[in-house]
Amino acid sequence: MIQIINWFSMVIGLIPLNRQQSETNFIVDYAMMYIVPVLYIACYLLINLSHVFGLCFLDACNSVCKLSNHLFMHLGAFLYLTITLMSLYRRKDFFLQFDERLNVIDADVQKCQRLAEMNKVKVTAVKHSVIYHFTWLFLFCVFTFALYYDVRSLYLTFGHFAFIPFMVSSFPYLAGSIIQGEFIYHVSVISQRFEQINTLFEKINQEARHRHAPLTVFDIESEGKKERKTITPITSMDGRTKFGIEHKLAGEMKRQVGQQKNDDDKMDTSNDEDEDDFDYDNATIAENTGTTSEANLPDLFKLHDKILSLSVITNGEFGPQCVPYMAACFVVSIFGIFLETKVNFIVGGKSRLLDYMTYLYVIWSFTTMVVAYIVLRLCCNANNHSKQSAMIVHEIMQKKPAFMLSNDLFYNKMKSFTLQFLHWEGFFQFNGIGLFALDYTFIFSTVSAATSYLIVLLQFDMTAILRNEGLMS
Repeated sequence: MIQIINWFSMVIGLIPLNRQQSETNFIVDYAMMYIVPVLYIACYLLINLSHVFGLCFLDACNSVCKLSNHLFMHLGAFLYLTITLMSLYRRKDFFLQFDERLNVIDADVQKCQRLAEMNKVKVTAVKHSVIYHFTWLFLFCVFTFALYYDVRSLYLTFGHFAFIPFMVSSFPYLAGSIIQGEFIYHVSVISQRFEQINTLFEKINQEARHRHAPLTVFDIESEGKKERKTITPITSMDGRTKFGIEHKLAGEMKRQVGQQKNDDDKMDTSNDEDEDDFDYDNATIAENTGTTSEANLPDLFKLHDKILSLSVITNGEFGPQCVPYMAACFVVSIFGIFLETKVNFIVGGKSRLLDYMTYLYVIWSFTTMVVAYIVLRLCCNANNHSKQSAMIVHEIMQKKPAFMLSNDLFYNKMKSFTLQFLHWEGFFQFNGIGLFALDYTFIFSTVSAATSYLIVLLQFDMTAILRNEGLMS
């Protein structure tokens, strides 16, 4: 489905033709991104200057119909021109950078999966793909119905020239929704990568719960300080896992050897919590004879940072385009409710053009709200999956597994990861250039604002206007 959207985006000039190739012809790549906006501006000026093909300039269109059509047309012009200018800015650079970083992340994830012997990751991916394709199919059906209704109504009014009013009526909202569809796809890719590394974190968590390696007995001083001794390798671990751990952590362990001699006065708080979980004076742990995956921890921490940086560049590309789209969705929804309750309920069926404008507002308000909800839902899912990684790591720390107690470097790495994520959570979140956060709180704020506007709009008495237009006796 995403391939269909990409091809459609290329045809209407929203993305470059060869977006994943750096060495291509500039004119060929960006030809449609300049031709389609010029065509739109030509149709827009033709309607507003010639007063020929515009719905609002027909004799059968009353004052309410003209007001509705003017608002819908000019709001669409604001939406389309804004997203087009933003699409021309670093559009191809974003696709190249995103694909390059994503390939690096996928290679690291596959390496960690081979080490952890994860055979159930494919099952999770299949379940997620069903929901993914169902969402795209639902969006395709909604847009098909909206376009069919608009094209059919315009063809009955303008005949073969219906293309001209269509370019200034539904086309801007279609283009804006397709841009949001691109945003939905990229956020879903990021969310999938978070799910994959969370699966690997969870496997380490399960091993910490059911499997243990032999522990080095620690001497606890009277002040609650732990005496630091030379770290001995876990002899019962699999040779491949032990070599992987030592190979990744040897450099940092050497740097900490000198520091450990001068850090005896520092308090190690890792044993202050849940002291009843382990008896350090009588540490007798069952030996682990299976394959463990804690060697993935350093790579998983780096993977998490890479995916977060991928989220930042994705939000920087599509976040500004969310602002005009959400604004257009807000205005169309409010005015659609106003027309449906104050006009269509009273004089519905007496004017074909007025009914067309009313239903057009209702259809596109529903369509844009569905797209906006999916954007918010996927952004929330991506944020929740990133938080889940920190929660799983913190849960592993609370269990005090053998590999963490026998090697201080593991504990320091996990503690630094959870602390770093606390700072990162306050620094970044999917947002619209800082104006609003793309999460479920945005729904509450927009509903509150829409309620205030509707209270004012619904107090207008439309009977005198409708009577003057001959729609009421």
